[in-house]
Amino acid sequence: MRVLHFVTGGFSGATKVAIDLVEAHNQIESTENLLVLRRKKTTVPEKLAELEDKDIDYKVVTGTTHLATVHELKKLCEQWRPDILVAHGFPEHLLGRRAGLLAQVPCLVQVEHNSKERYTPWKLYQTRKLSKSTARIVAVSEGVAQVLSEQGLHAPIQAIPNGIDTTRFGGVNLAPVNERSNDLIMVGRYAKSKDHVTLIEALNQLKQKGINPTLTLVGSGRKRYQKEVHDLVARYELHEQVTFIEYSSEVEKLLLQHKVFVMSSRFEGLNLAVLEAMASGCIVVGSTAMGVKELIDDKKDGFLFPVGAAAELADIIATVLSNPSNYQALATAAREKVLVHYDKKQVTQAYYQLFQNLLTSC
Repeated sequence: MRVLHFVTGGFSGATKVAIDLVEAHNQIESTENLLVLRRKKTTVPEKLAELEDKDIDYKVVTGTTHLATVHELKKLCEQWRPDILVAHGFPEHLLGRRAGLLAQVPCLVQVEHNSKERYTPWKLYQTRKLSKSTARIVAVSEGVAQVLSEQGLHAPIQAIPNGIDTTRFGGVNLAPVNERSNDLIMVGRYAKSKDHVTLIEALNQLKQKGINPTLTLVGSGRKRYQKEVHDLVARYELHEQVTFIEYSSEVEKLLLQHKVFVMSSRFEGLNLAVLEAMASGCIVVGSTAMGVKELIDDKKDGFLFPVGAAAELADIIATVLSNPSNYQALATAAREKVLVHYDKKQVTQAYYQLFQNLLTSC
């Protein structure tokens, strides 16, 4: 079985899922896997080197125009001849399936990683039309599956929740939250959908009350939005509290050093960073955005606040940091939830079974 995964080279959550699938399925002798990345500004040598370290066979196709991407991917499919082409995320699932059709790939799969995308009427028409030639549409959460079911698609929709490597995040003998040296951390790319602004606004409100927690922001992304966040930190004179880390290959170590993880997203598919923080024993505070709220049972294994509500977020942070040990039970329950329900071994096995089933029917 030859499986080609096509995904953004932006190394977002979608890219992470595709990498995990390729890495896991490479251990199966009967499967050959190829990862194809659509070049972005963040497709940098350091990240590609990590793929090489994992012995992942990969190619990078142009991202200059959609037409050029389709052309290069079509040629690559004709050379490599996959049995199954898995196109992850928007707009890659449109470009990938179009190239797959032109190259006469037997079996096409769409994986939708987000609950809200920029579908113009034309793009929605394209995805409906392509769904007629698609063997299966995979949603990374039940919430995303519900959104897809309302799009009038023709292919069967199946939910396979994302998961993480629980051997990498957390581990044994985790330090209790009250013994961790740093206060707050958020891991996420810079995009308005992640809503770093609400977190910075909350931090400023805490400052006005004489509460000055540290905050570590990890991620890269849209430069314009990144500048907006930096400017806001400067305007509120929070620079002594906020540490910016553009890229880190050791996020798992950073999480272990922090008491509270915050995810202030406005929408998601299913947020992997939240799962990583839960597995790492952090107290997790998330917005009520789809793809975040379904991971957190409010006040039982974390806290939820309304999307964009900086005041409510500030109140939760103040309460938790006033005595973190009072909320250790929530962090422990969150870790147990991830170990039981969101281990990536379950996810990769579900995808492998899907591919096996499709191989006999395409």
